[in-house]
Amino acid sequence: MQTTNVRRMSVMVCLAASAALAANDAKTESATVAVQGGTASFVANTNVAAISIKGKSTALAAKLSLHRAPEGLMLEHIDARLAVKTLVTGMGLRDDHMRKYIFTTADGQVPDLHFEGDNTTCSGTAKEITCNVAGKLSIRGVTRPFTLPLKVREDGAGFKATGEGVVKLSAYGIEQPTQLGVKTADDVLLHFDFAAKPASGDVAQLGGGR
Repeated sequence: MQTTNVRRMSVMVCLAASAALAANDAKTESATVAVQGGTASFVANTNVAAISIKGKSTALAAKLSLHRAPEGLMLEHIDARLAVKTLVTGMGLRDDHMRKYIFTTADGQVPDLHFEGDNTTCSGTAKEITCNVAGKLSIRGVTRPFTLPLKVREDGAGFKATGEGVVKLSAYGIEQPTQLGVKTADDVLLHFDFAAKPASGDVAQLGGGR
């Protein structure tokens, strides 16, 4: 009788340990989602109240690592790139000047805009979270610290995200463009809007499409 009880106790301990391991795996499992054709835009005010410079690209590419925690969807890492040549302002001559004076290096190169960061703080519901993603933004080959407040929400089997932040041209050694007395402000507002779909195997991991 005593031997039987010991065996039962051992089985129960094993089952409890297995359940604990399974719960821990569920908390930490993650997946990578890819973004193609996301939107990136900017607004630069000028010293003339009625004039602002706006630009846009629909060629934002990014990879995000996500995992589901008890408190909801969490962002672990993001790596985003944008080819400068895809940014347009609606005026060909202005686009040429922008690429030449803002984004071209001293040796004639035009590096991609690149942001890479890890999650620092997340809050929100199980369906939508806001993360202050601390990372680094590279413009014209110069890298500076940059924090991107990013909202991520589930959208069927995929995800949608929006983010906004301010960049100072002077932080990257870029002079404020001036033309005919109109001077661009040092602060430039950046906005990102994109959708992502995980690989088929990762949808199940993150519980997408529920």
